Amino acid sequence: MSVVTRENVDALNAKITVTLQPEDINPKLNLELNKIKKTASLKGFRKGKTPIGFIKKMYGQSVMSDVVNSLLQEELTKYLQNEKVQFLGQPLPSMDQEQMDLDINTIKDLEFKFDLGLTPEFEVKGLDNVFTHYEVSLDEKAIDDEIATLKKQLGDRKEVEKDIEEGDFFKVESEEVKEDGTSGWACTISLLYKSLTPDAQKIFLGKDKGDEVSFDVSQLEAGKDEEYMRKYLLGVTEADADTEIGHNFKGKISEILRVFPGEFNEETLKKAFGENTEIKDEAGVREYIGGEMKKWTAKQTDSILMRSIHDKLIEVNDLEFPKEFLQRWLTVSAQNPDQVDNSDDAYEGFVKGLKWRLIGNKLAEKHDIKVEDADVLESAKANMRQMFGGGQGVDDALVTQYATQMLEQEEFFNRSYASAFNDKILNALKDEVSTEKKVVDKDEIEQIMESFRKADEAKAVPAATAEEE
Repeated sequence: MSVVTRENVDALNAKITVTLQPEDINPKLNLELNKIKKTASLKGFRKGKTPIGFIKKMYGQSVMSDVVNSLLQEELTKYLQNEKVQFLGQPLPSMDQEQMDLDINTIKDLEFKFDLGLTPEFEVKGLDNVFTHYEVSLDEKAIDDEIATLKKQLGDRKEVEKDIEEGDFFKVESEEVKEDGTSGWACTISLLYKSLTPDAQKIFLGKDKGDEVSFDVSQLEAGKDEEYMRKYLLGVTEADADTEIGHNFKGKISEILRVFPGEFNEETLKKAFGENTEIKDEAGVREYIGGEMKKWTAKQTDSILMRSIHDKLIEVNDLEFPKEFLQRWLTVSAQNPDQVDNSDDAYEGFVKGLKWRLIGNKLAEKHDIKVEDADVLESAKANMRQMFGGGQGVDDALVTQYATQMLEQEEFFNRSYASAFNDKILNALKDEVSTEKKVVDKDEIEQIMESFRKADEAKAVPAATAEEE
């Protein structure tokens, strides 16, 4: 009978030894060999009549390896489940594991050793802190701005003759001015005013059709490299790839296009909110937008509260982890081990995610929280609605279809699961933690959210994440 033993190296590391004995291996081995015998069709023998000795000689080593691996995983899994071992990642073959001689003709005891990283024992601290829960004050101007944006989206783009202004699209018939004053590359440059740098906006603001301008083409749009400039502004093709082009240009404004706001009528309202909309006029639009903004800001303030709780619990719960084991596991479990970032910063990023997962699991157990498939789908649908511009006029069946397809991608599923999990944790903690209300405007909430995004972008997290735990 198989024997499984455990040796605790320290509080965070253990060794598991699984010993498979001949009486465990032989029955399964013979069963698999006989399965092959029934279906084998080898030259010189009728189907199903090949001698077992011949089958053993032909397929024995391969079958032996499969049987041993299957038994090993079965015994290891059964032990970890029965003993309720709390571990991280997955068991890894020990570095001192001896090479196994799987000799089908001389089956003997087989001993396999595994290293195991153990989950640290702790109780969640930090929930006695007072957290700020923001409340957004929505004034009429915020709603007016949203309505103005919607009218522009529903409006028509028409050509105008004068005064380039914010939001305009225009074209400049341009030509390069070489150092000797002669003309070089000629093209039509198409520009959107709001995409220009502040200095470039000063050049074009208030200009009329037919006005002449001089400019540095490399300074028109911020953050764009030479390749972008040549391809998208100057229209350089592969055929002209070797052509040298300077940055100094002059040109004449040949066309100015401006979006004129649309009006709310039956046609535009259906376009904005769907064929079955019950919104009939601007008053209805205002009521709808006000309600949606309240929902949006409430979700943002909840998100900030959750982030505050998350960061505080990460800070005050100083958990220790088996670093050497986890770094080895991250490398072994990666699809491309050679590309794993083994830097301290990458490891710390992973550990923070793992720490929150363990804290979250403790809280989920305390509040009997479970994330069902339906919760993950709703989280994914909310993400899809944001991609569709907030979901205005988008059929729920279409959103569900896209969300279901996206959930087949592991990264998107993990993100949707984490979002659903955090939402449930937050709902449970709202009644447990103490909060103080702070009223702010919509712009301040957006600034806080932007600061979170920038902070997250600055912290690189390795491909293998704590979600896999």
